[in-house]
Amino acid sequence: MSSCISRSKRIPALLCATLCLLLAGAGCSAAGLSPADCAGYAVAPADDGSREDVRWADYLRDHLRRRADGGSRTVSDEAAGDRKLFGLTVRVDSLLKGDFCVQRDRRGIRITARDGRTMLWLQYQLMKSLSGEDARIEAADLPPAAVGLRDTVGRFAFGYRGLYTPAAQDVDLAGILSTDNVETGWGLWGHQLDRVLAGDAPQEVFATVGGEAYDGQFCFSSDETFRRIEAYVVDNFGEGDSIPERFVIAPADDDAVCTCKACSAVGNTPKSATPAVMQMIGRLAGRFPRHTFFTLGYLSVQEPPAVEMPANAGVIVSAMELPLSADALKSARGKKFAARLDRWKNVTGKVYIWDYIQNYDDYLTPFPVLERMGERLRFYRDKGVEGVFLNGSGYDYVPFDDMRTYVLASLMRDPAQPVEGLIRRYFAANYPKSGDLLADFCVQAERRAAASGTGLNLYGSIRDAEASWLDAGEFVAFYDALGRVLPTAKDAERRHLHELLTALSYTRLEVARRHAAGPFGFAERTGDRLRVKPQAEKWLAALEESASFAAMKHISESGLPVGEYLDAWRSRIARAETVSDLLLGAGLKAVSKPDERYADLGVLTDGVRGLSAGYHYGWHISSADLEVGIPAGAASRAHRFEMSFLDLPRHRLRAPQSVAIYKDGVLYKTFEPASDAEGRIFTVSGPVDLSGAERITVKALRPEGGRVQLAADEIYLIP
Repeated sequence: MSSCISRSKRIPALLCATLCLLLAGAGCSAAGLSPADCAGYAVAPADDGSREDVRWADYLRDHLRRRADGGSRTVSDEAAGDRKLFGLTVRVDSLLKGDFCVQRDRRGIRITARDGRTMLWLQYQLMKSLSGEDARIEAADLPPAAVGLRDTVGRFAFGYRGLYTPAAQDVDLAGILSTDNVETGWGLWGHQLDRVLAGDAPQEVFATVGGEAYDGQFCFSSDETFRRIEAYVVDNFGEGDSIPERFVIAPADDDAVCTCKACSAVGNTPKSATPAVMQMIGRLAGRFPRHTFFTLGYLSVQEPPAVEMPANAGVIVSAMELPLSADALKSARGKKFAARLDRWKNVTGKVYIWDYIQNYDDYLTPFPVLERMGERLRFYRDKGVEGVFLNGSGYDYVPFDDMRTYVLASLMRDPAQPVEGLIRRYFAANYPKSGDLLADFCVQAERRAAASGTGLNLYGSIRDAEASWLDAGEFVAFYDALGRVLPTAKDAERRHLHELLTALSYTRLEVARRHAAGPFGFAERTGDRLRVKPQAEKWLAALEESASFAAMKHISESGLPVGEYLDAWRSRIARAETVSDLLLGAGLKAVSKPDERYADLGVLTDGVRGLSAGYHYGWHISSADLEVGIPAGAASRAHRFEMSFLDLPRHRLRAPQSVAIYKDGVLYKTFEPASDAEGRIFTVSGPVDLSGAERITVKALRPEGGRVQLAADEIYLIP
């Protein structure tokens, strides 16, 4: 527990060292006036001679008055006189030992904060808590408060608390939650150095890789690189005399390393750019002693330098290697990450963490990362990390974003808070009709994810979600219940639920696609055919309403449009009932060795065509030539063969050279793939006669080229 006594001032009466640091306003407090029993409020600065105290007292008076029934009558500009007023005293003290302090005496409350940013947060905490005791104060729009009206003193776990979620982009809400914005709080952020070095930059600012010029990466030993960054800082931010700024100076998001003569001379290797990057950081830190220069502990700058970094230099360490699974911190990867973090702390006192809170291949399916993140934030705090940036979906909609933003912001201030309590508190305050339903679903999802050894996948599919946390039956029941409660809600709750149900319709379609003709699937099986259920069209129509929501244009970080997914679903999956398939539901035998994550061959005979929208949508991935055995009995009645492949070069997925059918070990027929109009899906098809064969195999031959993979979908044998 820290005291709210400043280092240079003495408070002779009430000693804040005796305050109790407890959540939600619990603590020790003197009996005295109740806000509700007073005629109103009197707001005053602690020091009339302090511009900051006066400014923040005016701010509190103005905003409290807007929320008060009776306005200026309730929040007075004048002294109490004969009226009984509840006093609110405001103090900004840069020498405060903690971050904030609340003191309650018999006549009112005194709030003290170390800086203006914290004072803003503390005032909204105060207004929310006042509304709980005084019905004249309206604060239903504010998130639940962690600090109440009793004696409290606190220190935040992290000084920098960056949160990249849609809700956190709201400037007002960011102030209320006391979160940092990466787009406005840095002179350069992340992998944005190309803003300075791209365009008309000469070749010397770019890397030399393998003896060849490479404009996808930068040379950090180049004097021209330094001059351009220097000019950018001076022209846009000056010397930092009045407003010091932070900059990230890091390689492009590419693991290529410059090994030109100069970079090699300072120690660069084909795997490590740390020596040259640190030399550049040192030059900039010396040139601009009032600014601060960070790099990213990521890809080619994983390891710290051998010598201590300048005082105005730091690192943002990526937690990408740390699994989002149970016991991750105790795993081999977790211990490796912790050791690397310690090595960075040995050379700089400014260590931040860049962590990840979203499935970047699927924004619209819930991602229960809160329990996991609470554990990690406690670990970072105990390691002495100064700042945390949690990278979410940015401006793109994700389910439960308002609740997640509130919980994550709360955990960055104090990661010891119970996640379930924060979830339930938020939903109870903001969703009067559906709060219990939403909270129960989210809490159960968090519990399953927290206990899962499989872990959450940052680039996963619906199959990965089911492997780690999603129970298809429970999700379907929740989705249906949400549809029933939505018409009973009103105003903001109804709007939020409509948006949520729209987004979750994508997840419902993905569950349906994955389960095909199963209990939660989109179809029913009749003999050798699938019949699409009428409900599927309702789910599609529900997701089409995403066009009404500006933030719900994309499904993933790559920018996959919702409309493209819908078109693919209708054009490919709805065709399932047009084909009679002798292999529907048949078990295939793996002849070639399957990839570890694709041992199940069921996706090749479930009757569901893969979608052109991406490799997550019904495709079987193979790093080798794909060869499977098919049941001879079913094949004996076949008259036609068909099989499709996804071609996505950026993911190293290419159409096969050819597909061959073997009868009893002898080549029977070879098919050449033909492309669709978009060049995305390649199909092989043609007449076959497989009668009389006892052993039948299908083999797809990969094209030449390193690390090329095949993505195959349904194998059809059509009678």
